[in-house]
Amino acid sequence: MYKKNELRILLIDDDLLEQARFSQTISLLQVDYTLIQAEDGQVALDILKETKSLPDVILLDLNMPRLNGIEFLKIIKSIPRLKSIPIVAFSTSTNLSDINTCYHLGIASFIHKSLKPKTYTNTIRILINYWSINIIALNKS
Repeated sequence: MYKKNELRILLIDDDLLEQARFSQTISLLQVDYTLIQAEDGQVALDILKETKSLPDVILLDLNMPRLNGIEFLKIIKSIPRLKSIPIVAFSTSTNLSDINTCYHLGIASFIHKSLKPKTYTNTIRILINYWSINIIALNKS
């Protein structure tokens, strides 16, 4: 059961080290959250189709096996129950075509994953604070 002001995050990334890095970073922040992790887009779709409590935000890597980020976006945006979940592309990709495609498919934001620990931590802090504030505001209305 989720708490009312708890941020529900679905992280979709095939890199187990990246999953651990994100999990460790978010645990340092002062925010109530639930983190669900999926190693590719297909696993994420399976999770989303089976759950009653949808995530508040999805963080999506683009370069993954089986079902990559762009393919995942195309599918999720075609499913009425899932298409309004905010999706943030969180990737090392700097390919402008990928970025433009993601925005065309309806992502909320595109954030480049930094390899520098301090920059990465600050990026996660800003991202989580932004979505936490939005979730609290929605729950009050």
